Amino acid sequence: MSASDHPKRPKIGIKPEAPGKTQERTRDPVRGRHLSHNQKRDLGVPTVLPKRPDATQDEAAAPKRPPRERSGAPGPKSGADRGERKPRRDQPDDAPRKFTPRAEGGERPRRSEGGEPPVRREARVPDRSYDPELQEKMGDAPRRRPRPEEREPQHDERPRPARRPHTDAPPVAHPSGLNHFFAPCTKGLEQELVAELTEIGVEDARPAPGGVAFRGNLELAWRVNLWSRLAVRVLWRVGEGRYRSEDDLYQGAAKVDWPNLFEVERTIAINTVGRNSPLKSLNFATLKIKDAICDRFRTVTGARPSVDTREPDAPVVLYLTDERYTLYVDLTGEPLNRRGFRVEPATAPLNENLAAGLIRLSGWQPGTPFFDPMMGGGTLLIEAAMMWLNRAPGLRRHFAFEKLKGFDNLTWQRVRKEAEAQAHEPEALPIFGADVDPRMVRAAGLNLKAAGLLECVRLREADFLEVETPPGPGVLISNPPYGVRLSVDDMAALYQGMGDVLKQRYAGWTAWFITADEAFEKGIGLSASRRTKLYNGPLECRYYQYRMVSGSNREWAK
Repeated sequence: MSASDHPKRPKIGIKPEAPGKTQERTRDPVRGRHLSHNQKRDLGVPTVLPKRPDATQDEAAAPKRPPRERSGAPGPKSGADRGERKPRRDQPDDAPRKFTPRAEGGERPRRSEGGEPPVRREARVPDRSYDPELQEKMGDAPRRRPRPEEREPQHDERPRPARRPHTDAPPVAHPSGLNHFFAPCTKGLEQELVAELTEIGVEDARPAPGGVAFRGNLELAWRVNLWSRLAVRVLWRVGEGRYRSEDDLYQGAAKVDWPNLFEVERTIAINTVGRNSPLKSLNFATLKIKDAICDRFRTVTGARPSVDTREPDAPVVLYLTDERYTLYVDLTGEPLNRRGFRVEPATAPLNENLAAGLIRLSGWQPGTPFFDPMMGGGTLLIEAAMMWLNRAPGLRRHFAFEKLKGFDNLTWQRVRKEAEAQAHEPEALPIFGADVDPRMVRAAGLNLKAAGLLECVRLREADFLEVETPPGPGVLISNPPYGVRLSVDDMAALYQGMGDVLKQRYAGWTAWFITADEAFEKGIGLSASRRTKLYNGPLECRYYQYRMVSGSNREWAK
């Protein structure tokens, strides 16, 4: 079959040809509803707009306005027959016509029979910004921003939170108000330090690993420096926040009002302590903190403070964790364990803070006999005598807070006089010390004399295995040799002899020994009733308690 044999489809607007008649062309459509308004307009087919449902009879009978004539050449049909749109004032007559959008759910606007153009209205999406049902599904955010005159007051609107910077703004330090402090101590003595700070006057002491945090005014911090026997120093928190790099530390330190804390003439030094810090160099972090402090002073005063790493007037401490930093001003200066009494050093001496903590852990109270059979430099004896006489350990020294701007010398002198008035006069006390080494006996005597306590303590050069038992019962605390302070060939024999002496001569006494030797507990041959993990400097030690009664310790333990 050829292409000419196929039946031809009728074209739009052409009626089908009747048999035996010639086809007559016409412009009338077969079905007008399938044509759009523009197609009808181009074909010249008259269109009639349907009457509005709410139109009245007067409006229907009203005479029709004649169509306006349009300048320019008419189209295929006369413009007067179908009416033309009114051109925009800001648009030339020959401008291209724009497509009129179809209204939602309806058809494009049609012209009336008389050629009157309908009113052009922009197709708008209905405003559902305040539709309760729609808001319940879509949330509170409107689909479009309402105009000021359309906006309804929303009482439940909340302001959007401000963008949080990466480095938190440091808290403001108040010299006369409530401030945050931290008192570091030997690990294992945190609870004892809480009890001590409570006795001094701290109300909200909170233990933390390696120290105790508390709040109060600067006068309270001065009292802690003066009276604390367990704390190493007192740190005043002046800034904290998050960090990722050294620049974050610089920005955080620059926000602290350093000129309000100390004068530019004071020397500074920064000590950085890191725990799991992601920074590669803590020295570089220290340098950034120093630069921030100096830049802040230069901006305010035009000068910068000097650095003195040995004896700074205003020491600063930077503490870093894996995500956060904390800036402290050291109110102590020299550590609190340097009481000023140790004039003759001994081999492997006990730290004064640790010695005071051992006495507090033992439960010893003034009025009970105290004995150290291996006294070394006499640190335990000095701390026990000072507790007995209620003497503040910081009366003979100076502190870093005396060089700060908020320091009130009159208040500080009043605090010192109150502490001096509470101290008892020196007298002979049931505190005893002995050592087999004559050099240690001499060193202990010199240190006791420097502290003004020589007449309070009785010293003797003797071996623990042979010394006469002091009048008791009481508390025995000692730091036995374990290959560091003294060289002992047969440590097992020494420990066994100590156990035998305790069972035979110290019935009713409570003995405490701190040692880093793991063989001590097995060698002494006694069952410890308590073990406490402590640190003597870098050495990890155990603090053993032995309660002695008549007969063997094993029978008492049952």
